[in-house]
Amino acid sequence: MFKLPNGIPTFRDSAQDWADYAEYNALSAKVNLFELTKSSRMVSDEERINGIEDETDKYLQKVDEIATEIHYRMRVGEQFYPFEIGDQDYTINFIQKSNEANIIYPYLLFATRANMSKDRIKAGIDGSLIFEHLCSLVAQNYFGSRSEVDILGTSKEDVSSFRAKLRLITRVLGEGGEIHENIGHKPQDDNVDVIVWKSFKDNQPSKMIAFGQCKTGTSWVDHLSELNTDAFCKTWFTRQPVLTPLRMFFTAQYFPRDIFRVRANEAGLVFDRFRILDYLPNNINDSLLNSMDVWTKAINNHYS
Repeated sequence: MFKLPNGIPTFRDSAQDWADYAEYNALSAKVNLFELTKSSRMVSDEERINGIEDETDKYLQKVDEIATEIHYRMRVGEQFYPFEIGDQDYTINFIQKSNEANIIYPYLLFATRANMSKDRIKAGIDGSLIFEHLCSLVAQNYFGSRSEVDILGTSKEDVSSFRAKLRLITRVLGEGGEIHENIGHKPQDDNVDVIVWKSFKDNQPSKMIAFGQCKTGTSWVDHLSELNTDAFCKTWFTRQPVLTPLRMFFTAQYFPRDIFRVRANEAGLVFDRFRILDYLPNNINDSLLNSMDVWTKAINNHYS
């Protein structure tokens, strides 16, 4: 998994990794995919046979794989995918689409490939917290009419507010009773960043509830099964919801398609980068868009 600013995919890396790398480079200029994959760093000693290398076929095959991936992204991303492929599938170019597309997609790309441990805060904006807000809108849109959503995730500087936030959410939610204080337990969010639910006018329990975990960066695979909604409810709620909350997993990266089901079995209801695009609401508030735009430009400048 290559990371910005100096990382580069290896020859063995997936077409999905290479497509991200091509998109990053295309943000500043049209990219020739054949030239992009021609770096000498792609050739390892094990790939040399009797001291002779026939690189052309290898590179052309890799270019075909990347082009196929980009065509796939154009199809599933539709109006929110701000790149196009041309010159008989040899180039990729950043194009002007809607204001939302030209802000949100680059943000998701950088929220994947930047170092989200040490570089997540730029221009005074926390790129990970922006992601939680975006995911909350996507979750609400997915659950549809009359669904409600709140963000439980807290920054590391605001851990003390977890219980207060959870108490407020349970009152609005109408399920969970009171909360256990669990003195001595110091959670940041207990792996629940977003809570979405769909109520009835009678304000009675027995409703659809979902808990979502949000992950930026590329190191999320080991965290897929961390969120246990049943355990969360038993730990914090004095009265259990009638229905065990659904488990959702949001990532700014794409889910690997060849093992999508395997990973989804661990994660629950998956929202990767392209499923997030699929359920973006029609209207996203200007404040969130501006925060994404400022953060993306700031981290891009930091890496330039």
